[in-house]
Amino acid sequence: MNEFQVIDSVMPDVPPPSADQLAAARKRVLATTQAPPVSPVRAGRRSWTGTALIAAAVMLVVGAVVALVPRPAVEPVAVTPMQKLEAAAARLAATPEAKGRYWRRDTEHVVRTKSVRPYQVEERAMEVLAFGPNRKVYGWREPISAKPYTDEGLKAWRRDGSPQLCPARGCDKNIPAYPSADLGLGLKLADGLKLTLTELRSLPKEPAALRARLLDSYDPQVAVEREPWLEGAASRLINSPATPGTRAAAYLLLANAPGIKVVDDIPGTFGLDGLALQFTGGQIVIDRRTGQLLGKQGLTPEGVAWSAEIVRKVGWSDVRPVPPAKCVRCTARL
Repeated sequence: MNEFQVIDSVMPDVPPPSADQLAAARKRVLATTQAPPVSPVRAGRRSWTGTALIAAAVMLVVGAVVALVPRPAVEPVAVTPMQKLEAAAARLAATPEAKGRYWRRDTEHVVRTKSVRPYQVEERAMEVLAFGPNRKVYGWREPISAKPYTDEGLKAWRRDGSPQLCPARGCDKNIPAYPSADLGLGLKLADGLKLTLTELRSLPKEPAALRARLLDSYDPQVAVEREPWLEGAASRLINSPATPGTRAAAYLLLANAPGIKVVDDIPGTFGLDGLALQFTGGQIVIDRRTGQLLGKQGLTPEGVAWSAEIVRKVGWSDVRPVPPAKCVRCTARL
């Protein structure tokens, strides 16, 4: 019997050992299987036992040799930012929506500005937009804070006696909040494209079909060039009461638009850490795991984030929005 043929037949996928390894294995096997002389009768009875022992010993030796032979490294397959976005969009499209009579979105707005004093100031405000039954719409903007955001600015501000900076809470006790925009335009996506809530909720959930449906409303007589108009409509759509499937389709529509690219590992200056649809002057940031919109941030020509709109809360519920006290024209009807 050729014991090495036994190895080849039972372990066909094992890389072949080198000539030196074969020679060493054969020498060890033959040395360990030497037996003292026995009578012919006993030899006849145990001849099959010797053969089995040889085969078993060969298997053990070769197993040890194989364990020492390194297997080729398998390089991990790189996942592109676009593939990550497609996966995030698929998860968003599959997300069930909560039920409720009111849709509400709370967004924190952050802007870094220069002050008349020798320090830069970061202003924060909370903006609310909500839709309810009977075409009611709610919306207001409430200042939160204004303070320096650099170490040098904070020191200079404290040397000045930490004066109150406005706009912030308490700056104008008579106007604690005010409407941020014309509430009658709450569902306007672009020039010439203003939908009802029902129409918005009925938009297609596939990128090509969504593109075609939006372009049905494009009018070159009243709007800018077609592609910028379409990008603007899709950008507003992802932050609206549209269905998860429609918003996911809008991500992919934007990702394939001219001048927009998908990037990962963005700096996250304002805590916006995720995938980004990047365009000239800004980024739309999306959660990698859920596909939910995290917010938007503005960029300087050098790529430095200077402003942000951070989505703090969004969705449907049965809780009726209540504007802050003394907030004039913060409720309207579409």
